[in-house]
Amino acid sequence: MTQEPANLPPASPEGSPEAPEGAAEHASSRRGGRHSHARATEPAPRQSLKERLFHRQKSTVRIGDVSYLDGAELSRPQEMPVRVRTVMFAAMAVAALIGGLFLAQYLDQVMNEPIRQQQTLQENLTREVSLDLPQLVQFMPENDEDIMASLTDAGYTLYERTPVGTNPDGGFEVIKLPPDMSLEEAGLMYMKGIDRLSAADAVRLLKGAWTLDVSRKAGVSMRVRYADFDSGSIEAAVQSAMQAEGLENAKVTDSGVDDSGNTYQAGTVKGDGKKYNWRVSVIELSEMYDISGLPNTAYFVGIRFSA
Repeated sequence: MTQEPANLPPASPEGSPEAPEGAAEHASSRRGGRHSHARATEPAPRQSLKERLFHRQKSTVRIGDVSYLDGAELSRPQEMPVRVRTVMFAAMAVAALIGGLFLAQYLDQVMNEPIRQQQTLQENLTREVSLDLPQLVQFMPENDEDIMASLTDAGYTLYERTPVGTNPDGGFEVIKLPPDMSLEEAGLMYMKGIDRLSAADAVRLLKGAWTLDVSRKAGVSMRVRYADFDSGSIEAAVQSAMQAEGLENAKVTDSGVDDSGNTYQAGTVKGDGKKYNWRVSVIELSEMYDISGLPNTAYFVGIRFSA
């Protein structure tokens, strides 16, 4: 007679022994615990500023395993979110402020800049600066080095266009600057070009300045040129130049208006036992420089001595 084994658990429907309840729950707890722990440690996705401002969380309806967007979103009032309106109004305010600043600057340039330029021009015209024209009759018998030494010893601020010793034929060109202008400032203006300066800057550069040009290519010739803003007429400018060179009592052998439009006087004078030819010519400054706004009583003066 066959006996059944005692104390064996009943077989499972699949034909295998059924696992104890405690073991199954323990295994399920272990698997579920590991899975839950993994989900808890995943960092939540961070939203950008753009997403926080302009993206709303869409409501959904779930039917079975499928999620659908809630159609109620389409019937909600078409109003801009408060945060978006705030950003938009702030951007509009900033744009309006920037536009106002640009408009104010433009109107200031159009309406007020000409007034400021005219005021500056008048200030430069009325400023007191010494001209200190050189006595060419005294320079005629001297060499280039001695002439430059005399100018340097006089304390002038000099801008050498053609330094002494650089011309193989001899001679040089030097500009005596206004006493209230630095060499650096004047150098930048000359590099830019006088014709490209404003009337105010041109007057500031030219008043109180003169250019001495010494040539020894064919005999000795010395010429000094400057702008006259004070005489008021061409005739007065001629007489002022002659007086500055000690020619007020010199005999005039020629005068008139030359082919270039210069009003001139010319003659001869003795100096250091030699006879020199001299010529003083004057023309309106606007004929020399194409600068808008120059006063119509400004003149360009040239004095030449030759032997």
